[in-house]
Amino acid sequence: MLFLVLILLSSTYLHAEMYATGTYVPYFLKAQVNDDGEHKKFELNPYIGLSTQIHVANKEYFVPELGYSYFLNTPEGMRREVVFLHYNFAHVITNNWLFRYGLTTHWYRVVGLGGTKRLKNGDSYKTFKNPDKTETSYFTTLNFGSEYFINNKKYSLRFDLNIMGFTEFADKEQNYLLTFNFYR
Repeated sequence: MLFLVLILLSSTYLHAEMYATGTYVPYFLKAQVNDDGEHKKFELNPYIGLSTQIHVANKEYFVPELGYSYFLNTPEGMRREVVFLHYNFAHVITNNWLFRYGLTTHWYRVVGLGGTKRLKNGDSYKTFKNPDKTETSYFTTLNFGSEYFINNKKYSLRFDLNIMGFTEFADKEQNYLLTFNFYR
């Protein structure tokens, strides 16, 4: 990981520096968002990222990115955040369009402040404990996405779909990332 951070910070290896801002939506169409059983389609969780493009061959680029997202919709008594390390590649489709693919390592942290929370559990309600310490989980996703450049390739819009548990075909969970990017 130190090697990747050094590459991101060293301008001698950079094809382009990219700064991203947007939103991260976990458990797309899986997480229940209300008592009526509706599932999450969009959620505002601020995302920031720092990336570069390293030319590999022909129309292929290695696009590592370090990102961070903070969850705004978090129950009382805790804080949730994710640090991302994207190992993506980009294939140039047209002068303004990229296809992105690769892997991302996620460090998902829940910072607990203790207490309890009463939540719906099926047809009834149940009291659940809030964590009283920090818990971190790690997982890797398979990524597919697209990036479209605007204004002479100075800015871009990006969509990345992250597939969790990609070794098991049934009952996949997906996350997605929407970003507006500034290239320097």
